[in-house]
Amino acid sequence: MARVVFVHYCQHCLPCQEGIEIGWVIWHLDQVPAKGIGQVAEWYAGFPVKASACVECGVCLERCPFDVEIIDRMHEAAAVFEEQAA
Repeated sequence: MARVVFVHYCQHCLPCQEGIEIGWVIWHLDQVPAKGIGQVAEWYAGFPVKASACVECGVCLERCPFDVEIIDRMHEAAAVFEEQAA
C-alpha cells in the first residue's frame, strides 16, 4: 500500500523568532524531487533567512496543529540547500 504524506504549508507555525519562512522552506524542499535541485536551490538562495538559522526553540511545533516535524525539516533543508552549496 502506498504511503500517504500530508504536506502542510499553512503557516500556523509563524511567526518564527528567527524570521524563517517555515512553510516556504518546506515547500521548496518538497519541490526538489519534481523540479531538481538546481532550480529549487536557486529559489531558496533568495530567502533572507535560511533554515540553518533555526535555534530549535520549539515554538513552531507548539503552534502546528498537524504535528509536522518542523525542526527536522529545517535540518533537512539546511543539508539539502546550504551544505550542498558550500
